[in-house]
Amino acid sequence: MAGILVFGSLSDGELAGATLEAVAAAQAVGQTPVQGALIGHDLAAAAGLFARAALSGLFVSDHPQLTPYIAERHAAAAAAIIGRAAPDLVLFPQTAETAEWVPLLAGRLGVPLATGCTGLAFKGGTLIATRPVCGGAVQAEYEVDGPLRFATLAPGAFAPVPTTAACVPIMPVAVPDLVSRVALIEEKPESAAAGPRLKSAKIIVSGGLGLGAKENWHLVEATATALGAAVGATRAVVELGWVPHSQQIGFSGQKVSPDLYLAIGISGAVHHLAGLTGARAIVAINKDQEASIFRVARFGVVGDAKEIVPAFTARVRELRATQG
Repeated sequence: MAGILVFGSLSDGELAGATLEAVAAAQAVGQTPVQGALIGHDLAAAAGLFARAALSGLFVSDHPQLTPYIAERHAAAAAAIIGRAAPDLVLFPQTAETAEWVPLLAGRLGVPLATGCTGLAFKGGTLIATRPVCGGAVQAEYEVDGPLRFATLAPGAFAPVPTTAACVPIMPVAVPDLVSRVALIEEKPESAAAGPRLKSAKIIVSGGLGLGAKENWHLVEATATALGAAVGATRAVVELGWVPHSQQIGFSGQKVSPDLYLAIGISGAVHHLAGLTGARAIVAINKDQEASIFRVARFGVVGDAKEIVPAFTARVRELRATQG
């Protein structure tokens, strides 16, 4: 059976929103049928939701061997699903895990792979994959040929499809016997930041070097608390040790797609803007009126963030207090 196969991703055992974005990408390509695939353990709830994402069918590989995550095991399970589904094109949300096991799988199967795609289209029988290069300053197009092709999708590049009431058939796929060469010894999760998760936040407040010093970072955190927002940062302040890498947004950090992105003291370097392609509205505060961030901002304030931000935060608190 030809068509497109979309692999879902999980976040804390739940179906990640990037999965529905990947289904949207498949639908935009226009090839049918579009089928889904899910790998992990205790997948009943996630599979039930995925099965309502306007698919023609859902393949599920559910086994205790697939948790905790080990790249070799995921690649083996995915190969079994692909063998069953027999697609022309396989799509994956771009995550830290797929960045490891999808290239491994592509190499084993001899399949061409395009990563971090923001657009996909067929021209004749050739897949045209669009992705940012040069730190996001250039959108490059690649021709991908072959009977089977892989592509990972940049977060926020596609609007997620809505789920429906109809549930497609769920088809279990046995996990191949595999003795992994890798064993997980210990997990040390980073301490979670207060507030919403950065990846799924509707509002994000980020800070850059324009704040002047680490001692002023509290302005970002206070504003985020007032707005009920997640906290992000530029690469420069992460490298200076102001905040952990988990809060970095940009080409080498997280890609986000909030409804509102408040950039405080951020110049707008291309490698930071590469992480904001999915942002609906950007509001910038910077004392340099020539800062690049103003070229992409819907609203901008020119001035010293250390004076503007406290007044803005105080006003937000006042408005929220009057609203109960």
